[in-house]
Amino acid sequence: MEKQTIQPFLTVANYHLIEQQLNKILNALATSNDNNIIQAVRGIVDTEITANITMTTDETQLIEQLFSVTDRAQGEAYLVSLKPYVIPFKTVTASNIKSLFKKEKKFKLPALEELDFQHICFLAWDDLGTHRKYVIIEQDDKLKGIKGTINNGTVKGICAICNRHADVALFTTSVKGKIVGTFTSHSNYICADSQQCNQHVTDIHKTIEFFDRITQK
Repeated sequence: MEKQTIQPFLTVANYHLIEQQLNKILNALATSNDNNIIQAVRGIVDTEITANITMTTDETQLIEQLFSVTDRAQGEAYLVSLKPYVIPFKTVTASNIKSLFKKEKKFKLPALEELDFQHICFLAWDDLGTHRKYVIIEQDDKLKGIKGTINNGTVKGICAICNRHADVALFTTSVKGKIVGTFTSHSNYICADSQQCNQHVTDIHKTIEFFDRITQK
């Protein structure tokens, strides 16, 4: 294997975008023998990637290797080869979490030892006993904690975080208003499965914008 000279340049969301676009090519190869259709799909994929990821010439050449993939096994190997170029989510410790949610006396912590920080765009977990969802996002190289209540029931709908159709639940956050004693609440339907939601995020800027909106006074 050649020594890696390209430094990590892909966000986790970028990686998910490439994975999503690669699946489009693999689906086209699996369902059509028409070369024109396959080339059209590859053109759409190329446009989608270049429109959303800023790359140098060397980085572009690395990403363009996905157009040589012809089957699922090659696709999985290609995605594995990209992992060294992914910038992981900022490492989170139990102490970090407790400092972000200082007012919470007792609450469930996520299983941090099970996390792959190269595969999450945000960290979220549920405390079923209190019906609360806790979310940690990375913004300007700092961790930001957000909490809210999550409804037990789910419906089919569009998630406000990843914008994909999924089983969603109502997530409500409350922040202190500008007038003392008042609160502003924001309710949105988001994926009930935060892990699945993470895998669907392909634009981290939109995700951060969403969390900014629901924490505004």
